[in-house]
Amino acid sequence: VPPPECLIPWLPRTFVSEDRHVKAKHASVYPTPEELQAVQNMVSQVEQGLKTVADWMNEQETANGDTESAESLGKLRGVLRVGLVAKGLLLKQDLDLELVLLCSDMPTSILLQLISDKLSEVLKTQAEDEYVVTALAADAAITVWSVKEPVLTLRVHLTSPVVREHTEREADGEALGGSAPAEALDRLKCLASLASLRHTKWFQAKANGLQSCVIVIRILRDLCSRVPAWSPLKGWVLELLCERAIATSDRPMGAGEALRRVLECLASGILLEDGPGIVDPCERETVDASCHLTQQQREDITQSAQFALRLAAFGQMHKVLGMDRLSPRAARMYSDLQYPRKPPHLRLWRPLCVSFLSAHAEGDASKRKAKFPRKEGRTEPANALMKLHQLRPGLLYRLVSQTGPDHTPHFTMAIEVDGTTYEASGPSKRSAKLFVAQKALQALGVATGSESKTASQSQSQEGTAMATSSSGSDGATTTGEDSSEATLQGGPILTKHGKNPVMELNEKRRSLKYEVVSVKGRFNDKTFTIEVEVDGQKFQGSGSNKKLAKANAALAALEKLFPYDSSSDSVKKKRFPLTVIPSTTRRTLLHLVQIRSTEKHISQCDWLRAGALLCDWLRARV
Repeated sequence: VPPPECLIPWLPRTFVSEDRHVKAKHASVYPTPEELQAVQNMVSQVEQGLKTVADWMNEQETANGDTESAESLGKLRGVLRVGLVAKGLLLKQDLDLELVLLCSDMPTSILLQLISDKLSEVLKTQAEDEYVVTALAADAAITVWSVKEPVLTLRVHLTSPVVREHTEREADGEALGGSAPAEALDRLKCLASLASLRHTKWFQAKANGLQSCVIVIRILRDLCSRVPAWSPLKGWVLELLCERAIATSDRPMGAGEALRRVLECLASGILLEDGPGIVDPCERETVDASCHLTQQQREDITQSAQFALRLAAFGQMHKVLGMDRLSPRAARMYSDLQYPRKPPHLRLWRPLCVSFLSAHAEGDASKRKAKFPRKEGRTEPANALMKLHQLRPGLLYRLVSQTGPDHTPHFTMAIEVDGTTYEASGPSKRSAKLFVAQKALQALGVATGSESKTASQSQSQEGTAMATSSSGSDGATTTGEDSSEATLQGGPILTKHGKNPVMELNEKRRSLKYEVVSVKGRFNDKTFTIEVEVDGQKFQGSGSNKKLAKANAALAALEKLFPYDSSSDSVKKKRFPLTVIPSTTRRTLLHLVQIRSTEKHISQCDWLRAGALLCDWLRARV
């Protein structure tokens, strides 16, 4: 009985290969230090410039003392980072930077242009790098471009909490205190900027602390850029889905397992119209975060996720990631991941037996056989269909007739080769096609697979043919043509008496043992070799299955040890007349039955007398 420590269950399975590939892919898509430094410099300089603009506007308001002009300009409450730069999801060649500028009142196009002009002046005087500032009233944003490499683009979105309040009041039917200004920016753009603020706060609180969550999101964002079917998923929906899939796990996961878990969620149909969907946690009402996807886009994403999951299940995660398989040397570079190891007291070591220790000490390699010996290399010969296709490509097999009942049909196939039509029948269309191909090859003078098998069997039996035999009598002569004809017909193997070879050999020699000598070939085209020992001689037979090989081995033994004699057919079996059991025996048996029925004790003498009478009767009968 193993100790109690050995009964503790195994630790969770690790995904070492997938983790290494995911980590290698992440290293290739992560921005370089130069790009990250350029991003940090640009965002910091623009933030400092906006702070300078806000201070200038407050000074103008205090100096003028004009309340109306101050209200028209509006106050700047602050600037916040949103999007990829705030969540830490930047990728190479995907450096979209975003900031949100909060105003105390509803922003207008006049305020947008004023901030843009002043920001351009401030950046020229204060910033170390050169930037181009443009106001986009249609997008309710200010765009800032960097001139030198790497070229970066930063958008400053203007919005205000007042926009959402007005929208909710209008939805509830309440009267507004004042009308919106005529130059107000697009309300939908402002609401989207407020939503991005809520998404960033939620992501920083929920997703940043999850193990492997940010890495998986970066990998999937790269997948959305490479695969067109995934492009509609790029954005808030992808981030929310990854967080929900990883956070609901009962244990921390590595990057490879976390990526597979997200693919499993998508492959299960969570995005389909009849699926559960993904609830947006940043909205007061129950809203599906994937409501912007069309039905076709949902089906394409689900189908692509199912295909990617099948690739990952069959060890082809590198195809999902769009990279080459890691070489052993490259895999060691990314093998510093910390995987849970089994404690020493949990490892179930197999005890070493004495014979193995002695064999190891003596250096006897013959006693230590390999657990999984290598299979010998063997090139499978092409069957008749393949050979005929190589000689005459493009042949058309046609069904001539189908006869017989439904449970045992009989098909006849025909083929035309060089103007000659060949026909053959079989229990299935496949076998009929094989037989007609063999006929065509024989007519063309090409050796078929059945002939090569017969030749190899004849060589292995010390000059004795296994599938064909020839005896001195005229009625027992079998030629190679009869053997090939029987092979083409595809019927069972029978002896000259019309019996099964195994049954006939069993009648002549009882308790024979058939052993499988070898099994060669692939899983769909195997060749079995079975050996049987009769009267001190060993006979082998081969076939596509064990039953056929056993019949061939028995047939070879019959032809060698019991040659066919035509005169034996005329000898009829000896018939024995029906013998009546003598009255004395009948009385004794009846007496024993009566005693048995009354549950009385039967003496040993009664049993011996009954046995002697039965032996006398049987001896007289024979």
